[in-house]
Amino acid sequence: MRMLIILRHVRSPLAYKQDFNCSPLYKANMKIHIILLLSGLMLTLTSCGEAFLDVKPSQNQRIPATLADYQALLDNATSNADPMNIRSSHTLGMIGADEFQLTEAKWKSFPAGVNYSYMKNAYTWEQQIYEGREGGTVNPIDFETGYKRILRCNLVLDGLTKLNLLSGEEQAMNNARGSALFYRAFDYYNLAQLYCPVYQSEEAESTLGLPLRLNPDPTIKLTRASLAATYQQVLKDLEEALPLLEKTSLVLFRPSKTAVFALLARVYLQMGNYVQAEKYALLGLGLKDQLLDFNTLTIGSNYTFPLYGNGNPEVIFNTTAFNAAILDASFAHVDASLLAIYTPGDLRYKAYFRKNAANQILFYGSYYGNNLLFTGLATDELYLVAAESMARLNKTTESMKMLNTLRKCRYEKDSFVLLETTDAQQVLDWVIEERRKELAFRGLRWEDLRRLNKEPRYAKKITRQLGTLKFELLPNTLRWTWPFPLESIQLGNYVQNAR
Repeated sequence: MRMLIILRHVRSPLAYKQDFNCSPLYKANMKIHIILLLSGLMLTLTSCGEAFLDVKPSQNQRIPATLADYQALLDNATSNADPMNIRSSHTLGMIGADEFQLTEAKWKSFPAGVNYSYMKNAYTWEQQIYEGREGGTVNPIDFETGYKRILRCNLVLDGLTKLNLLSGEEQAMNNARGSALFYRAFDYYNLAQLYCPVYQSEEAESTLGLPLRLNPDPTIKLTRASLAATYQQVLKDLEEALPLLEKTSLVLFRPSKTAVFALLARVYLQMGNYVQAEKYALLGLGLKDQLLDFNTLTIGSNYTFPLYGNGNPEVIFNTTAFNAAILDASFAHVDASLLAIYTPGDLRYKAYFRKNAANQILFYGSYYGNNLLFTGLATDELYLVAAESMARLNKTTESMKMLNTLRKCRYEKDSFVLLETTDAQQVLDWVIEERRKELAFRGLRWEDLRRLNKEPRYAKKITRQLGTLKFELLPNTLRWTWPFPLESIQLGNYVQNAR
């Protein structure tokens, strides 16, 4: 077996930072594209054929040998081939959730072929989602992209241990190691929301989780770890990353200490550990608590928010989902049930949505600033995690303060009304609804639905109509967990999820 790392010079995401050239570490403005020449690659990746294994070395290939090389692996933010910050593992969740609909005509006109069939299968929550041979650079799938990034993180973490650190490189070394740990945690967490059952503490030890690859050799045979071990690994990586990263990052494509706090808050909320979720949400807000007053936005016919999150004070860490065809505005329109919960004076309705020529409502509110759907971390989510955790811990006054602080920045000044109550259940109801309104199309709705289904008060049946055909996803059924791709089951010999 052999592993070949190919380094190519392409445009760095740091070019978006005005003072990029002032950083000695990045004057090479280098990006890296990894090609793994391994016959066992299909243990974790699902899209590589024989032609892929026939790639021959060229003169521009070299093995990473310096700290800058390894940092560049992690800075490969927007490359179409092996990106770190786009194509996050959220696509199946976005397709399966209740934020958009397709008309029967759009359904019938949807492209055919293996790279599109899985999207249609997911839209109606079929028992069989993947048919085999999905994925690749043009149409990647969640499992593939997640494990590719995890493998890259493992390469960096392993390589860094073998470097002879030069004087003055300690901070840069910490940043590279902390970044790799953060990315690995982020990808394992996202994959768990798709390919593992919802977390329940009393069942987590006996529930199947993910194959946990912590070594750069993808040929090592693994079984699926428990769900408890999967979440423990996510938390471990984040706890190790925390002291290594700076409070803020040079650019939004890089993780930071604030991003670690924000992701820890998200993870603990999903686990139902509200004490820890509140703790980390407040720690994150202690470093960055700015909110964007939507009254100051110029809302026109184009995308509302600035490109790449630059100038948006709420963005902590920038990443996006794969722009899957079924989520594109040419097919998908916003679900009426989502639109119905925005009340008069709520500026999010104008900031997030536009009407097209067919009188359908489309989403234009990505914090990434274009048609790519933002799946990163932002301060508005921290306010909502804190508010929900406080409400569940019967801290109604504190929860209302968090909620109203956010809402004040979202309503027209003359329409804003302070919400007031001492009823903890009412507060929680408001917070749950506010999450749906605020965090629309961020990849969070699927995981919210899954965890809230555990509570009869918030459990929801999703319904889709295609002509005379009606499809339903009932709460707490097996189809809230997506199946592993067929190749991963065949080559990794993993236990498949029951559907």
